[in-house]
Amino acid sequence: MNNRIGPDESAVVNPNTARSQTLFEHFRKRKFIWAIFFIIFIVASIVIPTIIVTENKTKREGTSTMEKITATAAAEITTAMTTEIATAVTTGVVTEITTLTIAATTTTTTTSEQLTPSIIISSKTKWKQNAVTVAGGNGPGNQLNQLNQPRGIHVDDDSIYIADTDNHRVVRWEFSADKGEIVAGGTGPGHELYQLNFPLDVVLDKEKKYIIICDHRNVRVVQWSLQNSQNQQELIKIVCSGLAMDNNGDLYISDWSEHKVIRWQQGDKQGTIVAGGHGKGNQLNQLNQPNYIFVDEHHSVYVADGTNNRVVKWMKNATGGTLIAPWANSNSMYGPISVIVNHIGNVYVSTQKSHRIKRWSRGALDGPTIVGENEGGSGPTQLGYPSDLSFDRHGNLYVVDYRNSRIQKFVIDLD
Repeated sequence: MNNRIGPDESAVVNPNTARSQTLFEHFRKRKFIWAIFFIIFIVASIVIPTIIVTENKTKREGTSTMEKITATAAAEITTAMTTEIATAVTTGVVTEITTLTIAATTTTTTTSEQLTPSIIISSKTKWKQNAVTVAGGNGPGNQLNQLNQPRGIHVDDDSIYIADTDNHRVVRWEFSADKGEIVAGGTGPGHELYQLNFPLDVVLDKEKKYIIICDHRNVRVVQWSLQNSQNQQELIKIVCSGLAMDNNGDLYISDWSEHKVIRWQQGDKQGTIVAGGHGKGNQLNQLNQPNYIFVDEHHSVYVADGTNNRVVKWMKNATGGTLIAPWANSNSMYGPISVIVNHIGNVYVSTQKSHRIKRWSRGALDGPTIVGENEGGSGPTQLGYPSDLSFDRHGNLYVVDYRNSRIQKFVIDLD
């Protein structure tokens, strides 16, 4: 009889069991919540430093695109974490946390893969000596797969704009295309606004809505709309021999006959002298028939001072230039026609009469040959009176091979 459980004893046992189960559930949920926050801490420890390192790298390389991607990735990670935590708390399923961790890792990896790193061109950078012909190369002529002694180029993200000089036109040639398309001129030499006469150079405006052309024999600089080929405008009367655009969208024009370089802004009648302007001569405040020009991020102007056989640099608001590549040794600098400068100050010069591209480093008395040979020719390693130069964003070097009526691409050698 003493071993039997009566109604009163049974009523005592059931509440104890229920409280034990409730307590167990309480501790299980607390443990689960602590697990959630621990995993969040681990994910944050991985993601946040990655974002910080990526942002720092982006700032060093000057790439604003990566900042946008990183910010987007961070927002996606935050949203994913919030959603997954809410799901985990509601359902109590631990696998949702695993999904969260994978999602965060995948987002970070994708962000890294989307980064296009800048190519650092140093004093030791080399280019493959066998060039690839990317425009022309089918003999001089006026067909769309031909050029006729071109002079100037502008390399854009997906194409090259070419001042096809002896065809009196500007041609846009997409990368990997076998022919170009006429975007200005092409109706023979003439002085009408819809015509060109011996164009020497071309650039795009900052918004890439217009092409600006050095219309040499018409003694003017003109602007053509890329959206409407009937929309042309004369910007200024000048014997232009070269063009450049700074990061503010201001236009720089090399005045061959007045031996100066001017900066031109919308609405200007004459522009502002930024180099030369003291008559023809070889003093450091003078120029003598300047050719192509380059403007860096500090608005310093580099001038291929043709007849003086030198390259000079005029800093912003300077009253005189600085000798960058010497004129005393005419074998080193014979007939410079074009100049470009990389971010560390190395100067690349096309010396037309010696059929080579040379590089000058700071303080150097001579520059090594980068591409081309001592003798002109039409082979893949040769140039014939090279003219204008340009780099693309991958560090490849483009050269206007004037005599051979072609544009040569020298691929950067990363091996």
